[in-house]
Amino acid sequence: MKIEIKKFGAILSSRPAGREAALAIKAYIKPKSREKIELDFSEVISVGPSWLDEVLTLLRAEYGRERIICLPTQNASVQQSLAIIDGEFTG
Repeated sequence: MKIEIKKFGAILSSRPAGREAALAIKAYIKPKSREKIELDFSEVISVGPSWLDEVLTLLRAEYGRERIICLPTQNASVQQSLAIIDGEFTG
């Protein structure tokens, strides 16, 4: 199941907005058992770590870390935010 993150805006920055997006995703998706949930960041300009942290924390808690997949992207903002959240940021 693929979720187009652009539906939540082109610039995603605040923790409250991230929580709202996560709750909306959770409310509207009904993945099958073990089905991967792919987050597609195409056409998103910027994603802040706080926004992404809210989304990933809620979805990973609900569906399991292994089922939530952030699709590969060349967007540096997404890459940096993911690195910060997952503890891989080196500065």
